[in-house]
Amino acid sequence: MEWYKEQIANCTYRKFTTGFFFGKPSEETQIYDNNTYLKNYTYLGIVEETKDDLIRLEQKNKFSVGEEIEIMKPDGTDVTTKVLAIYDSERQAQDSAPHARQILWVKLDREASRYDLLRKREE
Repeated sequence: MEWYKEQIANCTYRKFTTGFFFGKPSEETQIYDNNTYLKNYTYLGIVEETKDDLIRLEQKNKFSVGEEIEIMKPDGTDVTTKVLAIYDSERQAQDSAPHARQILWVKLDREASRYDLLRKREE
């Protein structure tokens, strides 16, 4: 379970407080110094299908050809890979995937399987 907690903590989120749960908030229950998101990784999508050395996914966040991303395997293994090519649903090449929910075919330099999760590390 500890590994899952660490992976969940890597997702984009804001710092947590009790807020109004225990009544009117005090300085200890509010975050006044920072209202930005903590962002270690960006979720890109889940592999829905593999065909002809390509993976199909519904893209969730922007990524581009040439970027290094991670493949998260169901067994807990993380594999670093490079995005070699991105194609839209009509198999037209594109340099990046800027539109959320777009169906894409992606070529990686490492093998991915159905149900693998894709994410990229943020600096």
